[in-house]
Amino acid sequence: MLVRAAGAFEAIVPPDLFFRAAAMIVERNRRFTEAEMLDGLKALRDMHGHLSALMIDEHDNLPSSSAYRTRFGSLLRAYKLIGYTPQRDYRYVEINRFLRELHADLVSETVQPIEGVGASVVRDPATDLLVINGEFITSIVVARCLQTPTGSLRWKVRFDTGLHPDITIAIRMDAENRSVMDYYLLPHLDFPADRIRMQEENGLHLDAYRVDSLDPFLNLTTRSNIRRAA
Repeated sequence: MLVRAAGAFEAIVPPDLFFRAAAMIVERNRRFTEAEMLDGLKALRDMHGHLSALMIDEHDNLPSSSAYRTRFGSLLRAYKLIGYTPQRDYRYVEINRFLRELHADLVSETVQPIEGVGASVVRDPATDLLVINGEFITSIVVARCLQTPTGSLRWKVRFDTGLHPDITIAIRMDAENRSVMDYYLLPHLDFPADRIRMQEENGLHLDAYRVDSLDPFLNLTTRSNIRRAA
């Protein structure tokens, strides 16, 4: 016979606190429609006059700020949909977050075609450096596009000088920082500095290293048959 006795053991937390927390968890996991999420965001804005990720996370009746990012692409887009403009420009925060995520994807997308041509690749999980064929080290750097007040585009490439890569693949993003524009294959011997600045046109001393795809780099990694080469 099963016997149940309420309160047989001393509770770790008071029952009222437990049930309130359980109700919050259920509410947070409820599937909101986009309209409900935006209406809740509007109500929170009207209540406080401004919005932030912390305010959203601390509100009991709203999904988390990460849920808004997942559903709408970013908090800024959700803000825009309800007609709210933050006093500070947070676009750079969203762009940096996107580029950090993109960097990991680009490293993976670079490894696959290298292995596809028969080369060996060892990826350092701590630094994302690629050791190719056990012979040279490659670093992949994503260069964010910056726009000057006059409308000109600029890029800043930072080299991992402390890690001593032999070749840095600098990936220039487009003006919106959403898509890859082109690549620069920069050997350390020719670019020993810790950073360089780029314009849209840089002259032969720099644009000679520019490529539209990674095919030239793949040619560097391809193994050749010694007898055929001879």
